[in-house]
Amino acid sequence: MRRVAVAVLALAITGAASASAAPVLRLTALRVVAANGRTPVAQPLTRGVAYAYRLDYRVGSRHGVRVTRTGTFLSPYGDILQQIAPPPALADPGRLFASGPIRVPRSESPGDYQLRYSVTARDSSGSTTRDTTLRIRFR
Repeated sequence: MRRVAVAVLALAITGAASASAAPVLRLTALRVVAANGRTPVAQPLTRGVAYAYRLDYRVGSRHGVRVTRTGTFLSPYGDILQQIAPPPALADPGRLFASGPIRVPRSESPGDYQLRYSVTARDSSGSTTRDTTLRIRFR
């Protein structure tokens, strides 16, 4: 009987912890694609050509979540070329993606650029943030 009581108590504690857990957030891929947003491209990329980034991520929650995304595109010297800050959006849990243009004029230096991206998912039980960085070589 005592084992049953301990098992019930452990189950109640585990259930309470999972009910108040923050949303699950997993970044699955960050890549450079052609300007059409679908075709992957191989590096090194050419300056002055239109490209886009695509970030795929998954959100898990029992409720709808508010998703906030921010990003920074940096030159090889650490200069900020582009700030990415779309407005927060309400989303249902599941597979989601974000995309946008990457602009490197022909007049910029060749080298390794960085795209730093952060995604935050919030619901009534808390928030979860994930960060990722993509190194992009331009010639």
